[in-house]
This record gives sequence, C-alpha cells and structure tokens, in this order.
Amino acid sequence: MARADGTDKGVETGDADGGPHEGVSDMRLTGLLGADTPTVYPALRELRARHLPSVLAYARQCTTSESTARQIAAQAFTLAARETARGVDPGVPVRPHLLLLTTRLAAAWARDERSGGVDTGLLLVLNTAGPEGPVPPLLTAFQSLPTRTQGLLWYGAVEQEPEDRTATFLGVGRQDVAYGVPQALKAMAQASLRSRLAASDDPRCGDFRRLIEEAVRPDHPRPSSDLHTHMAHCGHCTAAFEEQSALRDHPRTALAEGLLPWGGTAYVTRRPAEPRPGPRARAAAWSPSRRYALASAALGVALAPLLLFLVTPGGDLQDQHAAGAAPAPAPPVEVTVTATVPVTPPPPSPSATSRPPSPKPTPSPSRTAPPKPDPTPTHTPTYPPGAAYAQVVNVATGRCLDVAGDFDNGTDVVTAPCGSAATQRWRVDSYRGVLQSAADPDFCLDSRGSVEKGVGIWTCSSVEGRNGRNLTFTVDPDGVIRPAVALATGLAPNADGDLSLTPLTGSTTQRWRAGDA
Repeated sequence: MARADGTDKGVETGDADGGPHEGVSDMRLTGLLGADTPTVYPALRELRARHLPSVLAYARQCTTSESTARQIAAQAFTLAARETARGVDPGVPVRPHLLLLTTRLAAAWARDERSGGVDTGLLLVLNTAGPEGPVPPLLTAFQSLPTRTQGLLWYGAVEQEPEDRTATFLGVGRQDVAYGVPQALKAMAQASLRSRLAASDDPRCGDFRRLIEEAVRPDHPRPSSDLHTHMAHCGHCTAAFEEQSALRDHPRTALAEGLLPWGGTAYVTRRPAEPRPGPRARAAAWSPSRRYALASAALGVALAPLLLFLVTPGGDLQDQHAAGAAPAPAPPVEVTVTATVPVTPPPPSPSATSRPPSPKPTPSPSRTAPPKPDPTPTHTPTYPPGAAYAQVVNVATGRCLDVAGDFDNGTDVVTAPCGSAATQRWRVDSYRGVLQSAADPDFCLDSRGSVEKGVGIWTCSSVEGRNGRNLTFTVDPDGVIRPAVALATGLAPNADGDLSLTPLTGSTTQRWRAGDA
C-alpha cells in the first residue's frame, strides 16, 4: 500500500504483515532468490521486512537527506538480490552484507556528480582511505568463521536482536542462541588474534600469542613483562592486544567498528527499530543545510518506481537510473539577482540654456536585461554498462571493448579505438550474469577461468554448464567489471590493448561506462 507521499508503507519497518516465509531462515530465503519460480517475490519481501529498517538506518548515517538514504538502501537490496540470484556468495550473513553494500554504493556516489548526497564525514573518510573506503579490520577474521557463528555474533552480540528473532534468522533453536553467543565471541577473539599475528613480518610475534591471551583473560588476567617489552616496538602485537581487550570489555561496539567500514558505534547505539519521530522532530534532527536539501528533494523524488523495481524479478541493476532512481539532491545553487532601478528624467532646469538638453535616458541593457550567461559546462553523467547494447568504454583510456577476430570460442577480446562496429557493442544480461556481444548474441565475454589468461569470447549457452562461472561477471554501479572466478579483481586494459583481471584498486583504469549505442 502506498502512502500519500508516494512511499511504500513498509519502507520504515519492512512489510508489517507476515508472509508465507515468515519463519524461514535467511539462508533458505536467499536460496529461493536463485530459483526461477514464483517463490522469488515472497522471499525478497520477507528479507526486506526483516532487514530494511536496519539498512535504512545505516544509509541515513551515510547520506545527507532522507531521499538519498532510501535510494541507496533500495539499491543495496537490489544489488544483493541480483548477486544472490547469480550464485555469488557474500561470505557474511544477509544484514552485514547489505550494510557493506550500502557503504560501497555511497562510495560510488562520492566519485561522481551525486557526491552532494553523501555525508561529509564519510566523504572525508573516503578521500583519506581510497575510493572503496576503509577495509574493516575484523572482516577477514569474521569471514573465516562458520556461517552460524557469524550470525550469532552479528544478530546476537552486535544487533542484540531478541533470541527468538535471531533463531529464526539462522534457522536454529532459541537455546542454541542463548548458549551459542558467548562461544561465538570466544571464537571471534581467537580468529582475530590469529589474523593479526599472521599479518606480522616478525616471526617472533607468533610466540607471544599465548601471553596475549593470558593478559586479556576476563578473570584473573596475567600481565607479562616480556610481552610489554615486545609491544614497545611491535605495532602488530600492540594492535592485537588492544583489539583483544576491546572485544573482552566492549564486544558490541568493538565488533561494529571492526566489521563496518564507517560509523559502527553510531549504528549500534541508534536502534533502527525505535519509533520514528514525527514531522516536527524529523525536521529538527537535520541540520539547516540538510533540511534545505530534504525540502528540495521532496519536490522531485518519487520512491514508488524504485521500490517497484526492487521487487520486480526481471529488473536490471545496471538500468537503475532509468528505473526510477532519482539523482541525489545537489548542493544549493547560488542565485545572483540583478536589481533594475528605474531612471526618472529630471524636471526641466531653469538654466537649461547653460547646457544642452539631455535626451531621455534609456535603461542600460546591462542593468535592465543582463544577458543570460553561457551555461557552465557540466559533467555528463556516466553509467555502467546496462541491458541495452552499447559500447563498453574504459574511463581511463577512452577505448572500447572489441572482439579481435572471427566469432569462435576462444577469440581474444581487447580494447581498440571506439567506432561504429557491432563488435564493440555489448549488453549486460543480469539474469544470467553475462556480457553479450551485439555482433553475435550467441557469444559472451569469457574470463577463461583465470586471472592470468586475459579474456575472450565463448558461447553464452555454456553458462549453464560445468564451467559456467567463466562466463559470469558482476558489473558494479561504479562500472567495475568483476569476474565470478575472482571477485576481488576487475577487468582492466594493458598498455598494448590486451585485457587483464587485476586486483581491485578503485582506479579509473578498472571502471567502464556505457558509450554510444
């Protein structure tokens, strides 16, 4: 049901009414998203009901207005659903995955004309830590734990959800949650300590693991003079000791800060399930500049098309700009007003003979009708490759993806000067997760199953076969094309025009945009 302002009633608290999957675990629900059956919509509806309030609360921290927060939250669900449908394993439970996607989307906004919608504090962090934002220090250790342990940590320790609600999310019993959370905290402490010490180049650090564990014991800690002497010149062991102490004394905020790229403490101390304030309180909560942006956004932003896109299985992530996602509210534009003062001719002077009569003054064109200034050149918005056939242009080089030969399995794909050839036009089939050639739609981009063999083309029908992952790619909102065989890499051109799959850096070399159709 839609409200008067055009938003869905479930956008604040999720869908209030229970559905057929109300008691199903998150893992089962995400599995249903990959099935081409009528169960996709109810599963997505249930996931949204469970997690949208929290994702929206975090999006508000990352943005400058309510409309921008809702756009990014909706896009995070869309991106997560599409990745899940393609079989991409996020490596973390549903809600922290959505929160990480929220920061990733905010980082993409910060790199283009939508940066006015990103919180200034987050912009500063992104400018300091790089375009992809800071890497959460505990994320690697967290991902090394079993899925059930991760869920107990996030929902039980970080979110502090009720035990029965956590049990539903994880598909376990309530008693499993009550007894499992303390054990999960211990497992997390051990995993983070192993990860910290393994990152050190000093082989002696491993010998201090036992001393660090003894020094941070919750009952009867045993400090060691040898450990303190070593920590005086070892940053790894010092960080490990401080991290263990924080996990012991303040596990909730330590985990939130260690698993979210930004604003972890603020997220867990502001409960998303609290009743939303009334209109007057909401207006007072925003700073004056934010209230101005919010009022401006209210005139042109309609969320109904975006929410409709979110729950439509056939929607396409790369076309979210055309599917109702309104641009972020731009900063207020200074308007210069030129006042025109009417000139009244003076009355006839008695000494008119002393000087020639002045003609009736006419308004100066520069004062009464200032010429319209030439519009300031604006940055033309760029979008990632989408569902329509178009050139795939590298942002750094301006060259296009092109097939370097006849259409046959294994033919190389390279970059070449952009032209009108059909071999340079591609489309993203988000349902299958492939980049399809316009010159011969039977062929798709192929990663060749490795990061060291360049890329080529292969028959698209092979995506359903044993090596189908070789043809599967994820196109991020910022235009990074990532292969399913190595999601931590992106497609990038070499100096000679060939293509490589290189570790993600956030540079424009790994970003691609849709060119002329």
